Amino acid sequence: MKKILLFLFLVIGINAAAQTVGYSRRVLAADDSNVKYSVVKRDSAYYIIATISSARTKFLPESTMLVKNYDGEVIKLRGSLIDNHTKSIGRVEENVIQSETYVYSTAQFRITPEQFELIKNGIAKVRLSTIPVEHERAFRKDKIGRKLYQFYLKADNF
Repeated sequence: MKKILLFLFLVIGINAAAQTVGYSRRVLAADDSNVKYSVVKRDSAYYIIATISSARTKFLPESTMLVKNYDGEVIKLRGSLIDNHTKSIGRVEENVIQSETYVYSTAQFRITPEQFELIKNGIAKVRLSTIPVEHERAFRKDKIGRKLYQFYLKADNF
């Protein structure tokens, strides 16, 4: 219950105008995943909130996020699990109901303003410590770095 309240406090209470940026990932159609990122400021600390929705991928209780920018610099962020929960849906295919279960896992990673400066020109690769397999995604063109930097600037002025 405390984790749910903390999550609601982070998402709703601190930054009511929170924005997200994300991507989808397909791995041999076995475990499609959708990853969303946002930035929040609590007191004077900044956090990247990452949420993964997939069939089975979850964050570890103490996770790490490795981010590589286009200059080759690697930033290591330490984080903690906020919440894991599941949601089941059913869909009808040819008069047969098929059940699908999705796992939603959310973690927060503390980041400094100096580290935000390193990702403002883009993120080339991101690696999240998750189970049962590590989540990794490389980008030819930046999809999340500049947006996260813009979210940081908005959170800083909030």
